[in-house]
Amino acid sequence: MVYSNWPTRALKAYTRNRKLKICAFVSVVLVILGLLCSRSSSANSVEFSRAQYPRLWQTVIETSGHGGRWYIPPSWLAAASDLPAGLRRDPTTTLEAAELAFYLVRSQLHTINGSSIPLIVHQTIASTDPHVWTSPVQQFVESWLALCHGQNISTAADEHKSEMAYILWDDDGVKEMMMKYEQKTFLNSYDAMPLPVERVDIFRVAVLRWFGGVYSDIDTKPLRHPATWIEPLDIQPWDDKLDGRSYSLSKSSQTIYPAPKDSQPLYLELYDLSSHRKPTSGPGLVGAIVGIETDLPPDRDDYWRAGYGFPLQITQWTIALAPHHPLAVKYLSSVADDTRRLTEAGGLQIAYAVDLTGPVQFTTVIRTWLEAETGLRWDALSGRYDGGRSKAVLDILILPITGFSPGRKWWPMMGSKNTSDPSARIYHAFQGSWRGGFDWKVEYGKICRSVFGRCRSWSKSPVYYNSA
Repeated sequence: MVYSNWPTRALKAYTRNRKLKICAFVSVVLVILGLLCSRSSSANSVEFSRAQYPRLWQTVIETSGHGGRWYIPPSWLAAASDLPAGLRRDPTTTLEAAELAFYLVRSQLHTINGSSIPLIVHQTIASTDPHVWTSPVQQFVESWLALCHGQNISTAADEHKSEMAYILWDDDGVKEMMMKYEQKTFLNSYDAMPLPVERVDIFRVAVLRWFGGVYSDIDTKPLRHPATWIEPLDIQPWDDKLDGRSYSLSKSSQTIYPAPKDSQPLYLELYDLSSHRKPTSGPGLVGAIVGIETDLPPDRDDYWRAGYGFPLQITQWTIALAPHHPLAVKYLSSVADDTRRLTEAGGLQIAYAVDLTGPVQFTTVIRTWLEAETGLRWDALSGRYDGGRSKAVLDILILPITGFSPGRKWWPMMGSKNTSDPSARIYHAFQGSWRGGFDWKVEYGKICRSVFGRCRSWSKSPVYYNSA
């Protein structure tokens, strides 16, 4: 009887030893990958010619300016016979260029079709020297600049040729914008952030709050001209088949959101001079365009095993907003509240950027607002069962996963279609420069979650590891 259960004990011991061997093997592989990644991160300068990237060369190499680089269509300037006092036709800083573009784009009604979102593209990068950029980033910036010049980006691209303003903000330009426009409100939150990516997360929403337009990460490529991002089918009324509620674009969204009364005097003058819009017929105007990055079943653990905070999560690498849209204000206020709370508790340094300032925070703000205002069932936005259609709620247009995240074939159940699909607006290369250095504990946590379905509560932040 003493040895009657030895096969069971032997099997358990074998299974336990096998798991230990697998974990040890995975750890060794991760260390090797980390060493390889650290070696490859010190990339050499990338050469390129003017013939390869003519717009990049003209805008970034041949021009100079403090705080970044910019392109403002000459036709816009030609159409403005007089400019308000305080604006320069030949700006010398990125902030001056943004203020000039803001006035021109609104006073001349250069907006995304069917929206109040200006045709301004904002991007950020640490250095404006293209020789230290990766080759894909050079190609992507060239594509954006080609669209801004009114050119097609490829033979497969749509033939829309609206010009756009382009603002490339470096670290100095970002800081100057925050100091001038957010000093009374959210500058403290910005300065408190321990990681550069967290400051960029705040800036991308803050710059859209004040100047509007499209923010898109530097490792994105436009697949369609932003002027065409809204089509009649995108804003058709839709029903939640589960609870029977109906949703549509708000007809009251034709109004212009007011600027804070204590804004900079020049800004208030520019805003007042450019706020006169003729009433439009139809369903209303879109004030925000966001896209789904994760579309997984809410009743399963697939989403957190893949590292996401929500089964249906909104991306932050590309956002389009009208100036002073409530979404921007609510997001910045939520970040400020969380920053104060974490600072008081001594937890700001160990906070996970994705949760604090990234897509989890962004999704939380949108979800909370729409649920409170409309009673929206959040998972009703999923495109898993309707072929991936766009859905408008209030004046926010939520694109399906293919909109800003096409070609993600590693999660077929999310419904991401090819980059050639007509609904694809942006290609994202996922270069992941925000993550910083390699941390084997964080990488092991990813394996533990995705493969074994455990370690859900482990921290994803490289600066902190919580063994739960």
